[in-house]
Amino acid sequence: MVEISEKPIIRALTYFTGRIRDINDLESTLFRAREVLSIVERALNEFGFKVFTKRVSFPGLSRSLITRLLDLAESDLLVSIGYSREIDDREIVEFTTSGLYVPLLHIGEPSIDRARYYSQIIHKVSSANPIGATRLSIGFHDESFQTPYFPDSSSRGMEELGVAFLYPKQVVNELERGKTLFDAFAHVFSELKNAVEAVESISRLHTLVDYSLSPWMENSVAELYEKSGYGILGPGGLYFTWLLNRIINELSVGVNRTGFNEVMLPYAEDSLLVNYGYKGLLRARDLLALSSTCVAGVDMIVVPEDIDALTKLIASAMSIAIVKQRPISLRAIPVPMKPGDSADLGRFGKIPVIPY
Repeated sequence: MVEISEKPIIRALTYFTGRIRDINDLESTLFRAREVLSIVERALNEFGFKVFTKRVSFPGLSRSLITRLLDLAESDLLVSIGYSREIDDREIVEFTTSGLYVPLLHIGEPSIDRARYYSQIIHKVSSANPIGATRLSIGFHDESFQTPYFPDSSSRGMEELGVAFLYPKQVVNELERGKTLFDAFAHVFSELKNAVEAVESISRLHTLVDYSLSPWMENSVAELYEKSGYGILGPGGLYFTWLLNRIINELSVGVNRTGFNEVMLPYAEDSLLVNYGYKGLLRARDLLALSSTCVAGVDMIVVPEDIDALTKLIASAMSIAIVKQRPISLRAIPVPMKPGDSADLGRFGKIPVIPY
């Protein structure tokens, strides 16, 4: 459980790698990544910023390099293989269950056939190990997209650093001190920018930021809705999501942004959303509806095994991405359980299954 402090937390400190030509490149790049991330983490700690996770994002590795990566990756680093075109279903299962993050990319119009293909892959991975399914995502955007958030992360082939923050509780604290919503975000964003300046100064690398409002358990985005008088599942939920996205956009203009930069509502990562699941208040289609204004409405959902139902959910997410004209991503964990049962997802804890 991550400790909630007064300062925002560096949720993801991500090293985006350059192009990898061979195994020597792979080995030297991992060594360089560990060195840079460790130096930056130590310096950030001195400034009072805690780093929750350190990550390495590759630019679509070949099958042979991914296989070698399985031997080289260490548990202190989360590693994404990037948007690889070479791997098949069996290898996706192998790589995700072995600890690597695998982003799949859908470009183009909605397709029920492609949606079924993705549903089948997700079911295969989750059947082998539900925790493996937490490392697999379907991204609906073009290949130039880059974010420090996993699993939907792939380097563009240039050595850079990416930063994402954990800051819902800090915004809530500022609201409780009497600030307006905009001023609460502005105060927190001044701290975020201090952290970014420190990262860039220490690393001497171009640093990109995904300013998305993202939860981790008790550091809950859903709590911000409740504190502001908008139930996330109530009639004002979509409006408040739009308002938060507008504030995030206004405060991050002119900064080296990358990725989503929107509200994120990953079901299994927000303790209040999980509580809604326990109470039977939440369905997958509720989160799908939220994705019209929230980037990650269909994220970390734990649902019953049902290839047809998940196919239709994925096809609907494809449609929202086309209409919204913004990048979105989907992550689902289908399990052989019924709504109300709890699935053990390791570090995420026991998460209640929700209906479609």
